[in-house]
Amino acid sequence: MSNLSQRILVAVVGIPIVVLVIFKPYSLLGLAIIFALLAVHEFYNLAKAKGFIPQVGIGMALTALIVLTFGGMHLHDLLATLHIHVGADVETTALVPVLLILGTIVTLMAELFKGYPNPLVQVSVTLGGALYIGLGLGGFYGVHEYFYIHAAMTRLDISPAQVSAQAGYFTILLLASIWICDSAAYFIGRSFGRHKIAVRVSPNKSWEGGIAGLIAAIATWIIAINVLDSLAEVSLTTAIAMGLITGVLGQIGDFAESMFKRDVGVKDSSALIPGHGGVLDRLDSILFIFPTTYVYLHLFGI
Repeated sequence: MSNLSQRILVAVVGIPIVVLVIFKPYSLLGLAIIFALLAVHEFYNLAKAKGFIPQVGIGMALTALIVLTFGGMHLHDLLATLHIHVGADVETTALVPVLLILGTIVTLMAELFKGYPNPLVQVSVTLGGALYIGLGLGGFYGVHEYFYIHAAMTRLDISPAQVSAQAGYFTILLLASIWICDSAAYFIGRSFGRHKIAVRVSPNKSWEGGIAGLIAAIATWIIAINVLDSLAEVSLTTAIAMGLITGVLGQIGDFAESMFKRDVGVKDSSALIPGHGGVLDRLDSILFIFPTTYVYLHLFGI
């Protein structure tokens, strides 16, 4: 089977599953944790290829816990079903610094007793990978969760179905705008690209393609908020901001992961997804876009 056929098959099977899960909060949180574990494992494998020895088990556990803290209201509900009661006024993301402190202590202790060479690097890689992936996938779920928090705080009359639709379509639109941005950048760059952005990291990407991707992302958001009823509440300012975040930070995220792979000397982070490489290859833009969007929504709203 050709590479293109593999990519099409994975898209045909994978996209409907992801879209379905996006409208189910608990399933989406579970999917975010699974993706985070796969991605951080690939990150640590890249580090191993450079001769480093990260604390994989500790790093994966810390990554999953960071993602879980973005669960917000649904995490409170889940804990309540397990008869674990946390104050309703406690913001679960406030636990991230606590996790980092504990994670740092545990990692340092493990490094101390294992006695590997270059402990400064091993600790940095372990904690850096957990932060990079954990905050990225945590932001992915956190953006979706924001709409439930927003509805609970400001619009008590909105139905759960309406909240689910708003959260789901906003998340899907972010993902779609990433794909549209990448596609526009690829085709315009391939046809008209003359001025390279970072030859050392990604020699085929051009400023012409990057600007085309940015314009396409902004246009996608402006069109969508005027077409989709579930996104009618999203302001033009927010739509433009989302386009800018997608068009700029998404491409920077792509460059960042390419930098890691080029440093190691590999084409893909793994061969887990036929025709697409690894999970980290597919999530490179998400890891920058969704945490920034999460911050934007909590600062400025929709």
